[in-house]
Amino acid sequence: MDPNQEVHHLSRKFGIDVKRMKIVQNGVYRIVTAEGKEYCLKRMAYPPNRLRWIDNTLQQMRKKGSIRIGWRNPSEKSGKRLFVKWQRESPPFVLIPWLRGSWPSPQSATQMRTCGTLLAQFHRAGKNIKIPKSGRQNMMGKWPSYLREEYNTLLRVIRKAKRNGFHSPLDRMLQTHGGEILQMARASMRSLRNSDYKSICRKTAATLCHGDCGPTNIIRTRKGMYLIDFETLRLDLRTYDLYRLIFNSCKDHNWNFAIAQSILDGYQKVYKLNRSDYQLLKILLRFPRGMCKLVEHYDEKSPKDKLQIERDFPKVLGHERRRSAFLKKLDIYAG
Repeated sequence: MDPNQEVHHLSRKFGIDVKRMKIVQNGVYRIVTAEGKEYCLKRMAYPPNRLRWIDNTLQQMRKKGSIRIGWRNPSEKSGKRLFVKWQRESPPFVLIPWLRGSWPSPQSATQMRTCGTLLAQFHRAGKNIKIPKSGRQNMMGKWPSYLREEYNTLLRVIRKAKRNGFHSPLDRMLQTHGGEILQMARASMRSLRNSDYKSICRKTAATLCHGDCGPTNIIRTRKGMYLIDFETLRLDLRTYDLYRLIFNSCKDHNWNFAIAQSILDGYQKVYKLNRSDYQLLKILLRFPRGMCKLVEHYDEKSPKDKLQIERDFPKVLGHERRRSAFLKKLDIYAG
C-alpha cells in the first residue's frame, strides 16, 4: 500500500488535510496540515475496548492537570475520534499532536532527575483517578510468568544453536556463552521466587504504570517534559516502571550507575522507595533482557541485520556482566 495514500485517507477520517508527511518508522507518520499544525499518525493494533481504556484513563489524568501527556484532545476537531481504520479489518490508527522538542539525555543528571520526578508524579496522579476496569491490562502477580517466558526464549535459541551444529557465528557465541547467560536468568528467577513478591501483590494496590518509560518516550519542550507513547499503559507495581526507566536510560551508556542514581533521586522527591522496592528492582535488573531481545528473532532477520546482531553480541554480553557491579552500587544507594 502506498503510505501517502494511506496517510491522506486516514487523516481525512480525522477531519484534517495533509500538506506534508514523513515516515518516522513503520506505522508511524509525522504529518503537517495546510494550517501548519503537526500531528503524529500512529498505528495502535489493539482491540477497541483496550484503546478506549487507554483513552479514558489518560483523559482523567489530563483533567487533574498535573501531568503533561502527548495524547488526543477531544475538545479539538482533530481529537473528536479516538481511532480510525483504513478498512473494516485494518488495524486502528490514532492521531496525536506532534510535540516539538527533544529526548532527555541520560548524560544530563538534571534531566534524569526530572524524568524520575515525572514518573513519580504520574504514579501519584494515577492514584487519584478512578481507573476503568473494561479493557485494562493488569500485570499484578505476573512477573514469574513474564521472566519464565523470557527465559524460555533464551533456552529455545540456545538449543536451536546446538541443533544447528553451532553453524552460524551467533550459534558459536551461544555455544561459548549460553550457559553463563542462562545462569544470569536463573539467578533472577530464583531471587523472585525467594522474595516477598506474591505477598506484596496481595497487599499492595496496583499502580497505573506507563509500561515502557524511558528517554525516547519522554519529550522535553519549552513548556516542560511530556510523557508519550501509551501502548504499554498497564496496572502493575510501580517498581516495574522504575525498572523500565532505568533499563532504557542505562543500557546504551555502559550501565553508569550515576544515571540510575539521578533517576532515583528525582523519583524520591515525590515518592519514597522502601526495602521491597529495591529488592524487586534488583530482580528485574538482574535478568539478561538485553540479550534476550537481541537474539530472539535472529533467524527472521535479513543477512545485514544478522551481521549487526553478531557484532552487537559481545557488547550486550559485556553490559549484562557489568550489571553485577551496577547492582552492588544500587545496594549501597539503598542503604
